[in-house]
Amino acid sequence: MSTRAIFTGAFILFVGNILSSVLGLTREVLNAAYYGANVDMDSYLFANTIPSFILTFIGGVFMAGFIPLFIKKRVEHSAEEASYMFSNSINVILIVVILLTGLCYWFSGPLASFFASDSANQEQIQKLLWILLPSILFFGLSYSQSAVLNSLNHFTIPAFLTVMNNVVVIVFMIVLNRWIGITSIAIGFVVGTVLQVIVQWPMMKRLGVRYKLYLNFKDKDLKKLLVLAIPIIGIGVIDQCLVLATRFFSSNLSPGSASALNYANRIIMLPVTLFGTALVSAIYPSVVRALAEKNIREYNTMVSTSVKSLLLLVTPVMLICMAFAPNIINALLERGAFDQAATHKTAISFMILSLGIMVIPIREFFTRLMFGQENIRTPLIASCIYLSTFIAGCILLVPSLQYIGIAVATSVAMVISFMFTLFTYVRKNKNHKVDISVVYLLKIFISSVLATLIALSIREGALRLLNMEGTNVLITVFCLVTGMVFYFIIVKLLRIQEVEFVFNKLSAKFHWKRSSGTVKANG
Repeated sequence: MSTRAIFTGAFILFVGNILSSVLGLTREVLNAAYYGANVDMDSYLFANTIPSFILTFIGGVFMAGFIPLFIKKRVEHSAEEASYMFSNSINVILIVVILLTGLCYWFSGPLASFFASDSANQEQIQKLLWILLPSILFFGLSYSQSAVLNSLNHFTIPAFLTVMNNVVVIVFMIVLNRWIGITSIAIGFVVGTVLQVIVQWPMMKRLGVRYKLYLNFKDKDLKKLLVLAIPIIGIGVIDQCLVLATRFFSSNLSPGSASALNYANRIIMLPVTLFGTALVSAIYPSVVRALAEKNIREYNTMVSTSVKSLLLLVTPVMLICMAFAPNIINALLERGAFDQAATHKTAISFMILSLGIMVIPIREFFTRLMFGQENIRTPLIASCIYLSTFIAGCILLVPSLQYIGIAVATSVAMVISFMFTLFTYVRKNKNHKVDISVVYLLKIFISSVLATLIALSIREGALRLLNMEGTNVLITVFCLVTGMVFYFIIVKLLRIQEVEFVFNKLSAKFHWKRSSGTVKANG
């Protein structure tokens, strides 16, 4: 694969992710305006839990090893043999999906009663579940198509599938909401998944991939694919059990609790994706390359600098989001059916869950390091710890704290599972030291606190000057941006070298070049 192709593919994926994040946020804003945080939105979330759970298995199969196996088959044998492998994998998965979907239809009543005790809510959940279940089949096909296209270095269509799906859902919501309400989202979602399959077939044919009516359960490639997928599926299933547990505990609370937690989680993932995940994606190839070359010194420096850079970037974002939680939720969501009560509930959830802005990217980085070392066991155990701690926390806290108990249990479980991952990495990699000094941590924390206080002071001053009360969208945005600007001014004055590293990595995100040197660890 040429440097130009890598650059183009990375750029396309980046643009697709940005558009998907923006449209995803737009979709959540419209959801809040039309349905607020109430029983209708809760019913949709509960109904969508089952398809999401099943899709974890399919995603695990194609995320784990399909691409290398498909490429190997195409290179070592022929495009025809690769098409047979693709067709066999698809046909087996289709059979499994059809059987699972049939069972879900058969047991849709009991599944709906799992999330609601009220008969009216059960009927609505069951109705939405019946609409959403076909999406499993089409998403399964779409996953397989995207895996094939990516393996053939075609990234454009897969990168924009989520964008298309969000557009379809938004259009259906705007056009049909007046007549069918929350059902418009479910129908739009299914139509979006059908379109995902349709738009990918022509490109697959153009690239020489043909679907064939071929089925062989004893095929060696199929067995290899399933073996490779087991650990990934295990982690994915545990993560979906976490979602299932969240929906279960919130189903017994006041209407809108599940929606408030969902809105808070969705908004938190925006800074996580834009700041944390972007930096992890930019850093990770350099780290893996150093490990592959067995350059321990460079590897240690890169890992330490990477963690320090992540802390440098996400710590102020986390603190500012916590401080401005009510203002952020108000600016994004409070309109239409999303009233002040929904804002209050979502803002509290958002403030507590904002801890994930710092923990999630760093945990993802160490999990990737584990995968790079072919250590699947530790991430799997960490996911089990996450789930068990979360359930125990909910059992203890939800009766007294209600939805706040779920948010607290999530954050505590997240931290505990992350600490396990970090300590296990340090214990198993004694030659790979993560060198971060207390002085550095204090510099970051103090700078973040000062920037947050400056942003809050500017907000209070602006409201007083303009003789305003409550929240103003423009003032909120201005204060958030100003807070981050002051933060980088402070860390620059403190001469924290990793500032340059962050900017260099993000600006060179799409260049497949090895830097001439690495940034030295700064104490």
